[in-house]
Amino acid sequence: MNLKITKLEKIKNRNGYLVEFLKGTELEETQKKFAQIYIATILPGAVRGNHYHKSKLEWFTILNGKVRVLLEDIKTKRREDLILDSSENFLKRVLINNETAHAFKNISDSTVVLVVYTNKIYDPKKPDTYDYKLL
Repeated sequence: MNLKITKLEKIKNRNGYLVEFLKGTELEETQKKFAQIYIATILPGAVRGNHYHKSKLEWFTILNGKVRVLLEDIKTKRREDLILDSSENFLKRVLINNETAHAFKNISDSTVVLVVYTNKIYDPKKPDTYDYKLL
């Protein structure tokens, strides 16, 4: 599993904070064409994911709350178990490569908001999403 976690600084001022989520300079040349950003929520106690993608890459961060993230390389079965907690002085951005199963469980008392960038535009006729139960 080629896991990459990046600390994202919270640039704070009297109005709140700003986080630079993803810059074009961080993408490999083959990923430079803009694809899709989406926002998803996870209710308290709920799980989102439990799948993998054959070709899609995804960069995730949470904006609030706390989630448990379970990842598994579908070929080697190597697992990683992470906690993302927005109350820290920084956010963590997780790059999930293709053929890495992933599941997010909200372990806080309020709805969690995820921000996700993916290198492929979602196509409902070819979703590139394969069930893989982790949580």
